[in-house]
Amino acid sequence: MASSSSSSQQLAGGELILAASHGRPVTAYDALSGHVVADFPAPVNTSRHGLAVAPGAAAAPPFVAASNVCPVTGVGSVVLLHWWSRAPARSLPVPEPIAPLVAAQHGSHLLAGGLSGRVHALALPSGDVVCSFRAHNGGSPVSCLELNDDGSILVSGGYDGEVAVFVLLSVLDVDADDTTDLSLYRITAHAAPVTCVSCGHGGCNAVVATASMDGTCKVWTLKNGRHLRTLTLPCTAFSLTMDRATSHLYAGGSDGRVHVASLSSAANTSIAPTNSWHASGNTTAALVGVGMANGSKNLVTCTEDGEVSVWDPASGLLAASFRIGGGAVTDMLVIKKSAAGDMVRARDGGEGLTVRDGEAWRKAGEVAWMEQTLRESEVDKARSVELVEMAVVGYKRCLRLMLREVTGGRRSNDGKGNGHVGD
Repeated sequence: MASSSSSSQQLAGGELILAASHGRPVTAYDALSGHVVADFPAPVNTSRHGLAVAPGAAAAPPFVAASNVCPVTGVGSVVLLHWWSRAPARSLPVPEPIAPLVAAQHGSHLLAGGLSGRVHALALPSGDVVCSFRAHNGGSPVSCLELNDDGSILVSGGYDGEVAVFVLLSVLDVDADDTTDLSLYRITAHAAPVTCVSCGHGGCNAVVATASMDGTCKVWTLKNGRHLRTLTLPCTAFSLTMDRATSHLYAGGSDGRVHVASLSSAANTSIAPTNSWHASGNTTAALVGVGMANGSKNLVTCTEDGEVSVWDPASGLLAASFRIGGGAVTDMLVIKKSAAGDMVRARDGGEGLTVRDGEAWRKAGEVAWMEQTLRESEVDKARSVELVEMAVVGYKRCLRLMLREVTGGRRSNDGKGNGHVGD
């Protein structure tokens, strides 16, 4: 199922690939072997950038969220898919059809971009829409959403070519009308719809890259929106990613190629890709997803027709590949296995990986959940015993005080002062 190249010294082994196909369940694959490790039962009709992974509240397992639009009624919703449960997925209603999704770092909210140009914040785990705010003017739909690496800044790209930047805490729980602008700043970035956004590392001091249907990628400073450079492509880029050092930008093109640009050149310059390679097998299918893996030592690409490849980005050589079956792929995410629970373990001797099937994942998750519940119950039991002991001590003190008052009163009435209490 997977092919490998002897020229690759190290392959991605610590990541999972989440893929969504129109009208089919979201599926998780091991990034190295291509084995299916989780197959969520609910079919979804999600669009590009419609997948998100959020941690569960407290000690709860994480979940996968997918934007969904009913093909019959056009009604929008967010489907919540749980790693460890075969129970039916939860469908969270939203005020309008939505496309892009992004999850707050600590799993407190999901942010969904709507066709009206508004962003809706859903509280978790309830799913209630706690606030909505305008992201783009004139009813221009939200095309992509991204949070920076520390989760403090939200970047929104629109069909109007505009990029809007928000401080996340300032927009949560604030239900603003269309006349209120909550953005930190706005940029008229492109002459055509924004197709994707990627934030580098560095918190508020990071750089952000945007791509558009006008055939350009632009790089900005996140804190103030200062334009750094423009990359001109021979096609539209539907996906972007940067390495951890923010030294290279990788654009997945509609021509089926990965276009690579160095970000170390001087600011305010127009640059061309330093190199590119064909990443869609024997077809010219568009690349719907690109992502870094293995500490930026590998690049993962996914085409619209389901060809997933793991590359050595330094050489552009193929390290591994496999195919996703069933329907056109609409979105792809690369996530750490730890984000889904550490379910893939090394074999004895440390060679290779053992990949569990979906049922084993579910059972292991149930055992982990039961162990956590048992530990919590033991803590609650210890606290209850402590409270009972404290109550007993208090009761004894009250009893002694009452006895002193009773015996003292009887000495006074007796008048003999001998301290004896009569029958």
